[in-house]
Amino acid sequence: MLNTTQKNMIQSDFEKFFKSLHKQNKTLDFELFGKYGASILNFYVGSSLLNVQQKLEASQYLCALFNAGLGNIISADDLMEISDLIFKDQTLDYGIINSVFD
Repeated sequence: MLNTTQKNMIQSDFEKFFKSLHKQNKTLDFELFGKYGASILNFYVGSSLLNVQQKLEASQYLCALFNAGLGNIISADDLMEISDLIFKDQTLDYGIINSVFD
């Protein structure tokens, strides 16, 4: 189960990522969100900020944040499918998540 500190970290990093895109006049689409989600969660696991058992819940939480930003237009079933895809993806692209650490 994710604790409050972990949820705050996920939300804060997502906000940093979104703001960096905005500064670059880029938009956050589904493809970029998937790449970001997989990369940041794999970074968290690799850095022992999350354990593997927490990764699915973290993916669901991140998807809920994304959906909220879209006005909650994604159905619950689609959210589960998206979060499952992000959970299973082993990609770690530092080029995508680098803006979180600047």
